[in-house]
Amino acid sequence: MGEGVSHSNPDASRINELASLIIHHSHLYYNEANPEISDAEFDELWDELKRLDPNHPQLERVGSDVPPGSEKVNHMFPMRSLDKAISDEEIKHFVAETTAHGRCFIAQPKLDGSALSLEYRRGKLVRAATRGSGERGEDVTANARRIPNIPFELEWAGDCHIRGEVVMPLEIFNEKYAEIAPNPRNLAAGALRQKHIEKGKAKAEHLEFYAYDVRFVGPKSRHPDSPEPSFMESDSQATKWLIEQGINVAGDTVVEGENDEDTSNALIALTR
Repeated sequence: MGEGVSHSNPDASRINELASLIIHHSHLYYNEANPEISDAEFDELWDELKRLDPNHPQLERVGSDVPPGSEKVNHMFPMRSLDKAISDEEIKHFVAETTAHGRCFIAQPKLDGSALSLEYRRGKLVRAATRGSGERGEDVTANARRIPNIPFELEWAGDCHIRGEVVMPLEIFNEKYAEIAPNPRNLAAGALRQKHIEKGKAKAEHLEFYAYDVRFVGPKSRHPDSPEPSFMESDSQATKWLIEQGINVAGDTVVEGENDEDTSNALIALTR
């Protein structure tokens, strides 16, 4: 259940109800791959809670707690959620205020799949974990190793965590699974987390991984033989590095502008 709210707040009952609904639907979405409501309906619950109680603890959580019985993984780098901007005005606010007049952005599509963190130790894949609650996920290394475009070894022999999204391509879904599943997102999540390969509805071999971030392990935690990572001052440099390692990325479109208006309009144009 969601954390309690003081009954001196006239909206306390609705706030508690919203928090409980978000917990319930997050569990169905992230752990069961069987959502009862659409993403838009979930966003409405989230936005209403944010409006009524902007500091509610549930808004700081991502995903859902790992189900009992699964092997849990504490994320060295928490997998946080991102704020969304839907309208043109929200995008303009993002450029002018949130990023303090940013002039260069890397644009990537929002993939509808299952978030995954790949841990490489001395360049070799040692573990893969779902997002889970954002702080703790589920170990899915065995299934991740069966995804064709996830390399077992990087070109760089160091320690890092690569995060991205696991998806099922629409053409594969339509060809092989459209008659047995409502959508490819559910199948991707189920195939990634299945305990028994022979009993799963979908095969991990039919999934693909697309990265959007890399985090390098600090000197106190990395292997003594792990080399010092290259300094990267921008997301575009990180994306280039991922490509050099043989990792497919979600996108690498660079958007630039001379002022807030030009930059905002360039970003807005990509959403059309």
